Amino acid sequence: MKKIAFAALLATSALMADMPAAYKSCVGCHGQKGEKNTMAPASKPNTMTKAEIVESLKGYKTGSVNKYGKGSMMRGFAAKLNDAQMEEIANYIGK
Repeated sequence: MKKIAFAALLATSALMADMPAAYKSCVGCHGQKGEKNTMAPASKPNTMTKAEIVESLKGYKTGSVNKYGKGSMMRGFAAKLNDAQMEEIANYIGK
């Protein structure tokens, strides 16, 4: 059992090493690579294009986007991001 837990820890550590620092606060809701369905209708961030991700993050930051009622929650996270960090996130999870 300890070997399995250690292997899982190593695998998680490897994924986190490739992850942009700005995305680490996103993992809880959106998953390691944007694979979690956190929006309705069924939409996963990793199915969005890089441009759509950047556009959404900028919209959340300015308050002009309130997709599916998630605007206030996302605005707090996006407000902390600069343009370069938004691009890093889009490059990491976008298609």
